[in-house]
Amino acid sequence: MARATAFAACLLLCGCEYFRLLRPKSLKQLNPRMVALVNELPEVDEPNKEIVGRLFAHGGLVHAEEGDDKVMRVTVRVPPDELIWEPSIIVMPHAGDLEVEIHNQDAAFHIALMPSNGEREVLELPNHTAGKARIHLGEPGLYWFGCPVANHAGRGMLGLVIVRGAQTPEQAQLDRPRQRRPDD
Repeated sequence: MARATAFAACLLLCGCEYFRLLRPKSLKQLNPRMVALVNELPEVDEPNKEIVGRLFAHGGLVHAEEGDDKVMRVTVRVPPDELIWEPSIIVMPHAGDLEVEIHNQDAAFHIALMPSNGEREVLELPNHTAGKARIHLGEPGLYWFGCPVANHAGRGMLGLVIVRGAQTPEQAQLDRPRQRRPDD
């Protein structure tokens, strides 16, 4: 009887999604950066719905912290020989100014091509240097950034800034198609 109960429990647990997470292969993938990503964007595992889940699992996620001067700040690094931004997802609690400090720890030259209200901010990062870019993102949305050097972006050096917040009131909206929002 005990064997039958154990067998039935094993069958029940094997079909459970949470039990599958206990496999050693899955546990290796659940580092703190990946857990933060899944907690922030719980649907990243849905196939073909979000490119975010495929591109950013290794870079992780950070929440911008707002200073007394109302400027939000984050620090990003380029680890040696990885061609990623770490973290690669930046979450702003609302629209405004964001100062991004980037440390290039790689032996290669990189450029951070950052969005800023329709313009682009360019930050050149020679090997083993650091720099800062200040951008302004005036409304909620998803904003991409990357490194245009030698197809680095095509090889995974892409990033995303998620600006949270309420939608713009209808009377203040621009005459253009509706843009995808972080909560869509």
